[in-house]
Amino acid sequence: MNDPTGETPLGKLIEYLPIVTPTSRWTEDSPKLHFLDWSGDGKEPLLLLHGMAASAQWWAPAAQRLTSAFHCVALELRGHGDSDRSPDGLYDLPRYAQDVEAARRRLGWERMLLAGHSLGGRVALEYSVFHAERLRGVAAVDFLPEIRSDRASKFERIHKRPQPVYATRDEVLRRFRLEPSGSLVGPEAVRRLAETCVKETEGGYTWKFDWQALGLPYGSVWPTLPKVRVPVLLVRGQHSAVMPRPDFERMARELPNVQTVEIPRAHHHVPLDTPQELAGEILRFSGELKPTGFCRT
Repeated sequence: MNDPTGETPLGKLIEYLPIVTPTSRWTEDSPKLHFLDWSGDGKEPLLLLHGMAASAQWWAPAAQRLTSAFHCVALELRGHGDSDRSPDGLYDLPRYAQDVEAARRRLGWERMLLAGHSLGGRVALEYSVFHAERLRGVAAVDFLPEIRSDRASKFERIHKRPQPVYATRDEVLRRFRLEPSGSLVGPEAVRRLAETCVKETEGGYTWKFDWQALGLPYGSVWPTLPKVRVPVLLVRGQHSAVMPRPDFERMARELPNVQTVEIPRAHHHVPLDTPQELAGEILRFSGELKPTGFCRT
């Protein structure tokens, strides 16, 4: 039966959650980075990157559909989830790309497929410019091409505030919202996700995410695109408020080796909204790569 609200029912989301609980692991150097490892020795390595203020849990629904073919690992970038905050208090795309390389070395992977959502998509493209030899390809999912003035002002206002602390766990959970708000995920599932994003701190409870990361210099993606020399799967949610369709089409023209897909019904949070469909596209993309990492013709 179709849900008349258009939301993903909680039971359907639970169906996509990992059957085998992933193992929490960490990198060894500073900052220590946390990642969820669904194991899968002998399978193709796949590293998953989350978006701004998110965590590895954003990829959990899709990971279940990917573990049959991949050794799936979802990394938490510095200042996110259970990873350490940046030692120097600074956040930028090169530092996040260093996090990806630290995870790859810790896992002992020679080459891998890299998939990133939102900020993670930008990080994946950044990493590919400097470490193309380590990649079979990149799946870049619904990311912001550049920060325009209205969004920049919003981030700047939030960034200047001190990290909020709330008296009770329930109070901080009530304040949790997906950003942007459009999503197929229902409120109960959002609450479950929120419970993974909160920690106890001096004076109460706060978000695991370091608010200082909102100050990262994001920059425009356009100068980066011609430098990307690995195959790219560019994914947009049909109703995305983050990746405008004209920008999606421009990126498709400017990336040297790209496949594109727009996933029906999905908003910006594609790994949560349509995990089965996204997993299917990543599986298809991987299957169309030669062992050298270049798309078949």
